[in-house]
Amino acid sequence: MEDLIQCPAARDDFQRWLTWGQEPMTFYNSEKADMVLLRMEKDPSVDYLYRIAVGQDSTISWNSSPTFCGVYDVDCQTLYLTGDALHSFMSGKIPFIAETGPSMRETISGRINQRVEEIIADDRNNLTVREISGWQALKSLQYYQEYGAEEEAIRQLFDGEKPDSRFHSDYTLNELPEAAFIAYIQDPEGFVQTEAEQYIRINQEKFLLQFLENDALLAEYQALTQDADNPIHKMRAITEAVKASGAKTVTVTVRKGERELTFKTAASALKGRKNYYSTYDIPASDRREFERVFGRHSDYKAEDITRITYGRTIIYEAPSVQTEEQSERMRMGGMQFG
Repeated sequence: MEDLIQCPAARDDFQRWLTWGQEPMTFYNSEKADMVLLRMEKDPSVDYLYRIAVGQDSTISWNSSPTFCGVYDVDCQTLYLTGDALHSFMSGKIPFIAETGPSMRETISGRINQRVEEIIADDRNNLTVREISGWQALKSLQYYQEYGAEEEAIRQLFDGEKPDSRFHSDYTLNELPEAAFIAYIQDPEGFVQTEAEQYIRINQEKFLLQFLENDALLAEYQALTQDADNPIHKMRAITEAVKASGAKTVTVTVRKGERELTFKTAASALKGRKNYYSTYDIPASDRREFERVFGRHSDYKAEDITRITYGRTIIYEAPSVQTEEQSERMRMGGMQFG
């Protein structure tokens, strides 16, 4: 079974039938019979619901087959419907259900994940394993420590995020087994506890791997934030400055060694994480001058940009340029007072 959706009844007659009715119930849409609803007892506290489509002449035929469409929890007076049955119950001038509740796959998965996280309590000492032994997990950890953590740290820093070093469970019900659903509605706490404990028992190394990967990510992120010379900081500052300006075209000053050039380019070309900025968005005349100064097939990087202006406003200036100008002003000031 794919899923069931919790649905509160919107009509008193429908709720009365769910609570006490035993005979089939006929649903009407625009004064015409639309379907017939049947109930069958699964056990004393659970009924299964089946619908039979009604033909154009408002009758059923011997070719009409009952189709499972939901579950009614008698003790809790709670209705659950299949996704493909929702339209039939919500159509008409006075629908039998006015809204839909949560997906039971998501609800059960969420409760089990919450219980797993409560048991682990964000503490690897609550695991029974202390090291990774499986070759696949070891290979995954090695790759993440060497490549993945750095890439994720760069992405998070650029996007203004911070590492979430907390443990997270990822239990997922891809489908809703009948036995599991019935066990859940009859004893939610017991079912969640049993499933959580079983999930922890068979995923010890998987959980430890998550702790170790979190360690690697946090270390890379901290190293990155402390490395003021890393180009990602300038790239992020350039992106934020260009976005804040609202400009479509900006003027860029690039310095490579002793050579410097100021030219126009599309603002969009300077946004985002890039290994280099393409000259494709530079107007033809400026691009020819760029190639003359820096050579054909050249590009430029964030660390090459010293200033970006929009109109007469400086929207970005490299920290090294600001430091040089401040030093020059201080030197000139010293000469004036000397």
